[in-house]
Amino acid sequence: MDPVIIGPLIALGFIGLLVAVRVILAASKKAPVESKTKVLVHAINDERCTGCEACVLVCPTAVLELKSNKSKVIRFDDCIQCEQCAVVCPTTALVMFREGTEPPPVLVPDLDDYYQSKVPGLYLLGEAAGKPLVKNAVNLGRAAVEHTLRSGMRPGALAPMAKPDLTCVDVVIVGSGPAGLSAAMACQQRKLSYVVLEKDAFVASTIARYPKGKYVMAEPYDVRCVGLLPVYDSPKDKLILDWNRILTKVGLDIRLREVVEKIERQQNGAFLVGTDKGKYLTQKVMMCIGTRGKPRRLNVPGEDQAMVQPLLDDPDLYSGKTILVVGGGDSAVEAALSLATPQLRNKVIISYRGKAFNRVKAKNRQAIDQAIHEKRVLVLFGSNVKNFGDANVVLKLVEGRERSVPIQAAFVLIGGDPPIKWLEDMGIGYVQKPHGFVRPPTDMLVERLIGRQPSNDKPNLPVSDELSGFFDHAALASLGDEKKPRKEATIMVPKDQFLLHLPEKLRLDPEAQKVSQLRHH
Repeated sequence: MDPVIIGPLIALGFIGLLVAVRVILAASKKAPVESKTKVLVHAINDERCTGCEACVLVCPTAVLELKSNKSKVIRFDDCIQCEQCAVVCPTTALVMFREGTEPPPVLVPDLDDYYQSKVPGLYLLGEAAGKPLVKNAVNLGRAAVEHTLRSGMRPGALAPMAKPDLTCVDVVIVGSGPAGLSAAMACQQRKLSYVVLEKDAFVASTIARYPKGKYVMAEPYDVRCVGLLPVYDSPKDKLILDWNRILTKVGLDIRLREVVEKIERQQNGAFLVGTDKGKYLTQKVMMCIGTRGKPRRLNVPGEDQAMVQPLLDDPDLYSGKTILVVGGGDSAVEAALSLATPQLRNKVIISYRGKAFNRVKAKNRQAIDQAIHEKRVLVLFGSNVKNFGDANVVLKLVEGRERSVPIQAAFVLIGGDPPIKWLEDMGIGYVQKPHGFVRPPTDMLVERLIGRQPSNDKPNLPVSDELSGFFDHAALASLGDEKKPRKEATIMVPKDQFLLHLPEKLRLDPEAQKVSQLRHH
């Protein structure tokens, strides 16, 4: 090409390039590129936070940490907006919402200031009432009993209506958790007839099923324990043992393995409570059932056998066995891991209908992958239980064929149905409240009913020398004398009296103090 032509063309091209650059720069000045902003932020209600660490463990970028046994946002800039923390929170203590808006409301039971529903005489206590933590539950158990007396209940009014097939009591308590046990002890103190109906085979089953060594904290620390069941920082194993020793000495009427099926209010204001074992006519009903709900079932033949269980109580009871675990969530994976330790020498099989463990915490996923690699656990993805035999299970596999697997035990861990619908059928309504909604401290509720506890307000329950020594060992508070400061956790319990007061902070042994500072789950 002629040099005379090439020169102008190059010049024109260079000029065009300069113009394009200027246009791009001008456009960037008019519409600057904004840095990435967080669309969602966290809201945490400390009262509802139980320190379970579910949100901490599920977060893939370590945004959250446990501080003073409460979940806190520590590294917000690392948040990837996955919302898994809000999904796994069992008490809706943590929610995520758009910045500049209000946190979404929470659904809570519609209760009065004394935790009584719109149905007079029907109470909802503890975690199901939106008031979690053990100390709250214990206080509410006593408060509800005191309120029944304040509201004019006449002890023994229904006794003449008793029949061979109908038991008449003043109070029916559903559930033997901290709230239920405290309510039963308050009934016994106030000479009210009562019965505790517990669907499980042992009391305080939610706490009893915590992993071994899990620390139970006596929260909230700014609330006094004015219930009748002692509460203090302790490993769950020791706390359950201590409570059982107390219950043995006190002699509460607790009926295990009795499932409440229906509660109906009668025209005279009494309640007819139907269970799988009998009927009860009562003046008041106290629901102390927690939020775990009823375990889901597979609804397949053979599921009612004794070897098929909906919960794993103690993995150490199983050794050298072939065990099937059904489910793909954290509870199933954690159960399989606890059964598959080298010491137990079990052969553990997981049957899961999904293709992968997509819903479990990162920590559990790593642990189960390691167990699979070490051949301690066999996972059958894409499988469903067809039926249980006497010593086997038949599984439908993803390719359509069936496989019979010899087993000696099975655990169906596929979640539970929250009790909301069941409670609504009884007349307990639910309302939406702001996420920051909190109810008054439970110790103040008790004091509103019975005043600041005087020195002579002591339950008249039998306590032996052995139990007195136990109280000393448990580092509980002295009885009753309001003139004495309650800084030390010492006690002298007469034989004819029972523990009533606890200090705000209990003195623990040095080893317990060290453990209580650790993050626990």
